[in-house]
Amino acid sequence: MLMALFNQQRMRAEHAGRGAVGHCPWTGKEVKAHVGQLRQYWAYAGGQPKFTNGYEPETEWHLSWKQAIRDDCCEVVMGTNNEHRADILGANNTVIEIQRSKIDIRDSRERAEFYKEQTGRRVVWVVNIEDFWRKTFSLSDEKVNGYMKADWKPVRTWLLDLAKRPDSHVYLEFNEQHNCLLHAWVHKGELLVKWKTKQDFFKQYMDEVAKPEYQGYTDKAKDCLTKPKGIHSRELSI
Repeated sequence: MLMALFNQQRMRAEHAGRGAVGHCPWTGKEVKAHVGQLRQYWAYAGGQPKFTNGYEPETEWHLSWKQAIRDDCCEVVMGTNNEHRADILGANNTVIEIQRSKIDIRDSRERAEFYKEQTGRRVVWVVNIEDFWRKTFSLSDEKVNGYMKADWKPVRTWLLDLAKRPDSHVYLEFNEQHNCLLHAWVHKGELLVKWKTKQDFFKQYMDEVAKPEYQGYTDKAKDCLTKPKGIHSRELSI
């Protein structure tokens, strides 16, 4: 995680200092600051707790997407009983969820409905599909109204369901180093996709809530979303 409670304030690990001990704002568990040259984050001191259904251990890929965001819009805990932690409170009245592993369809629906009820915001999902890109997911030469048709077997039912929802937008990360995402939606039961540059995505959904040095999709922002990190996808003990 990027944010923890340290001295009763929400703070990033690099500001608290290497080895500092704080608490997770979501679970209340003790966390320790890990501050390296490339990555700074908080990790659970006693091992990861059992997460709410649909949540996953974070990787460097998750942290890269959140790095540019202002503290007040990053990892925001919501609900009377801290039911959910929004990755990003985005621009244009959105909540941005960064997801790598599959989710039970009931959990993905519940999360989308929760954010709509709590905030009235649309959920924008950024889903990493690198594990099955080009293996079970490919783009067809056939087009519908100028949009590409996706060949996808077996279909990830939860992802197809999210792409159908009027209160969600789904963007697929097929290559962490590429400068584009695939905007996915469902038309007459078929998955259609369209290219969206990460620059355009950033300006639409993230720029307004980004820290000043990232606004306008600076080189620093571009590095977060496209620059290879070597161990970019490694799981972190969050």
